[in-house]
Amino acid sequence: MENNMNMNELEQMREQMQMFRNKIDKQEIINDKLVRCAVKSKMSWIKKYVYFEFCIIPFLALLWGGIKYMFDLSWFNYAFMLVITTIDALWDYRINVTSLKADMVETNSLTETMLRLVEMKQMRVKSFYIMMALLIVWLVWTGIEMWISISSIFEPGSLMEGAAYGGFIGLLIGIPLGIYAAIRIYRKMQSTNDELINQIKEVSKNE
Repeated sequence: MENNMNMNELEQMREQMQMFRNKIDKQEIINDKLVRCAVKSKMSWIKKYVYFEFCIIPFLALLWGGIKYMFDLSWFNYAFMLVITTIDALWDYRINVTSLKADMVETNSLTETMLRLVEMKQMRVKSFYIMMALLIVWLVWTGIEMWISISSIFEPGSLMEGAAYGGFIGLLIGIPLGIYAAIRIYRKMQSTNDELINQIKEVSKNE
């Protein structure tokens, strides 16, 4: 009788342990799915921004084409602007889209996803500083060409000279604002990656 009771208790304990294991497994699966959904959701705005970069290139080409003719800038200056903006968009696509596609988030382990997120951050840092250096070179070059053109093309005191100086001052104000916006976007991208990396670390630690 006592042996039967012991056997029943052992059986109950085994069932309870199995239920406990199943519960832990289910919780791990739920956490895993939640993290994967978070990665896809939080990375979506970055991918949309990259696609926006491609959409804005034709607009920049038309806008700077008008400025080129107004200030008689060189074709080399115009081509350089188009080349660096196109390379920047392609580079961003490589970093933010192709390096971590949606299907990779689903099939890769969370550790692999975390390593890719870290790699994306590192590539972004390199891209950001290289593009900023090229942008500064282009801005100095453009400023010199514009100043020479205003002095040589437009008659002193004419309405066109005033409009040209107004456009030049407008660019001096607008370009730093654009750079500030680019820095904010860059930091937000890096912050998004940091947040996801920390979430994956937390889930991996609990497992």
